Amino acid sequence: MDMVATRERALSEREFELLLEGAGRIDDTQQRLETRAAILLGGRLGLRPGETTHLSKSWVDLERQMIQIPTQENCTKGRDGGICGYCRQAVKQRLDHNPNTDFQSFAERYWLPKTEAASRTVPYHFSYRVRVGVELLLDEHSGWPYSFSTLQRRLETALKLSPELSNDATSLHGLRATAASYHAGRGLDLPALRAMFGWEDITTARQYLNVDGAMTRRALDSIHQ
Repeated sequence: MDMVATRERALSEREFELLLEGAGRIDDTQQRLETRAAILLGGRLGLRPGETTHLSKSWVDLERQMIQIPTQENCTKGRDGGICGYCRQAVKQRLDHNPNTDFQSFAERYWLPKTEAASRTVPYHFSYRVRVGVELLLDEHSGWPYSFSTLQRRLETALKLSPELSNDATSLHGLRATAASYHAGRGLDLPALRAMFGWEDITTARQYLNVDGAMTRRALDSIHQ
């Protein structure tokens, strides 16, 4: 995934609100609430699409309001309880780099986070809207109940119902960039940003710290009060 291209699809705070309004125009009540929850998981918590797709009740500490991304989770979202299409694609990519390994040996390990650093704890106590969204998914489905392709379609629907946004204004990965820009702009420091988003390379976190001038503005405010 091209980091620059992904960062360019990050939404501003106004655009993010417009996207949520688009989700709010979905006719079906259940789909409307689920779509809002998914957008908040990506656009405020920075969950990767594969993490949202495999979100399970076992990941969530309701008392501490934290999501623990595990080191491994058995995927049963595919046909007949097997691995889903998202995981199949990930396995095929691994096989490209390990041609002497058979499909099944990799498939038995999925779902896996993208990297070791991606297994992390993500707090969500800071946002009432996120708390409501997480609790909705857990109460109704014990997590995100659908496939990756459904998650993608829900975002596309919300974009289409947001008249001021283009249909390609953002993407599932763009929502993660939206969350990174949002928290960096509010002053989350480099180590915390890296930990929350599960980046192995600290330079990735650094790219978000002053992406929209917010850090410079805060510094100016601190000396000109």
